[in-house]
Amino acid sequence: MKKSRVEALTDGIIAIAATIMVLELKLPSANNWSGLWELRHTFLAYANSFLMIYLVWATHHDLFKNAEVISKRAYLINGLWIFLLTLVPFTSVWVGTAPDASLPELIYPLNLLLWTASLEWLSWQIRKDNPSLAANGSKKIPIKATMFSGYIVCIILTFIKPVLSIYLIGLSTAAMFLLGFFGDKKKKA
Repeated sequence: MKKSRVEALTDGIIAIAATIMVLELKLPSANNWSGLWELRHTFLAYANSFLMIYLVWATHHDLFKNAEVISKRAYLINGLWIFLLTLVPFTSVWVGTAPDASLPELIYPLNLLLWTASLEWLSWQIRKDNPSLAANGSKKIPIKATMFSGYIVCIILTFIKPVLSIYLIGLSTAAMFLLGFFGDKKKKA
């Protein structure tokens, strides 16, 4: 499989997923601040998911940039990653419209956890298929451990106070976004 085909398919699906999410945003019930405030959870879920998709799209690009070989196994793992990505709009809308319900608040961080784990698996497979690529993710292990731990804490929070989960995801997403794009001064686009 040619690398460019995998990248083109992935880019297209990412664009569609982000577009579907924005189409799910509803207008406020009233044209005032209180009407807008009623949509805070929906917008927070949208913003979390959009930033995650954007950050992971950049990570996916970096992952494929220097790879020369994309094995069938990497192609299949990428398909799993895309599948979990396409669930993000669904789980975002669900959690945004039911912030006090445990099931949506459980499914949303679980979806993000599995999606992120599948990207780690894909990264490992591409490095395995391309031994000349340095294992450059070692400096990011504390960030990744914090991220995975955060998702697990969010999953646990859904059984205590469900709405806190989406806010914790929002904080961790904002931190990952800032670190991903502004944390490494040496990194070039």
